[in-house]
Amino acid sequence: MNVLDFEKLVRNEKTAKHYVLTRCSMVAGLHCPNCSGDRLYEVENGKRRRCPRCGHTFNPFAGRYLNNVKLSASEWLWVVKLFELESSATVIASETGISYPTALKTIDTIRCAIAETRCLNGGAPGVFEARNRGGRLGAPNGNGASGDAEPVADDTVLYHLELGNDCLILTERSPEYGYLVCGERKIEVVDHGRSFPRLRVYCSAKGFWPFAKERFVKYHGIPLGKLPGYLEEMSFRWLNRGTPLFDLILERLCRYAPAGTFTKRARDEQLVH
Repeated sequence: MNVLDFEKLVRNEKTAKHYVLTRCSMVAGLHCPNCSGDRLYEVENGKRRRCPRCGHTFNPFAGRYLNNVKLSASEWLWVVKLFELESSATVIASETGISYPTALKTIDTIRCAIAETRCLNGGAPGVFEARNRGGRLGAPNGNGASGDAEPVADDTVLYHLELGNDCLILTERSPEYGYLVCGERKIEVVDHGRSFPRLRVYCSAKGFWPFAKERFVKYHGIPLGKLPGYLEEMSFRWLNRGTPLFDLILERLCRYAPAGTFTKRARDEQLVH
């Protein structure tokens, strides 16, 4: 979305809210979060909805990712636009007038919406085999392979991200495997802990890690517990590079979040990997 079109959307709260509600209806419809009834009527001058089936009155954004942070529709659109432009939380807070903690919470919500449940699941299940440098893929013992396959422990793999037919795997710093084998694919070491000293990074998408690492530099360090959310964001940007992201991001925010996504327990689990 270009600047002129965006300016028309945020010229006042009424037009901004109409646009966001329209996108919400297109993405996931509008129904009662209490009984799922879809025959609703407006109350409080259109600010809320009421379900005649159960009598529940609710915010039209209730249950969606958008409802995790109490922002106006125009503020949400501004945050999404600035996030699309890869602005930091400091810049977003300064430009929109919201507090810095609110900006951080909003960005975390966007990352969670992009990743959906993967953002909450943390570590990735899967069977990985490790080979030392010089080993041949599939080579049996004693046939000249200097590195034989060995399974990688589940607690060693911190995160596994699928990128179409490629993937990225993060392990603890200690293993010194030359490469990993996952689904008959050879995944080379692309970062020996220089960017993230506590990690070893294996990636079969050669262009992804340089793309992501370049953007990670501006954060001056990322907590290990939040790294999956950042990686999900970067994979989203990587897979949609060359495509305007504004409506794609807003579409994900308009979806209904899985039950319990933003409870304290779920937030705590999000930091466990």
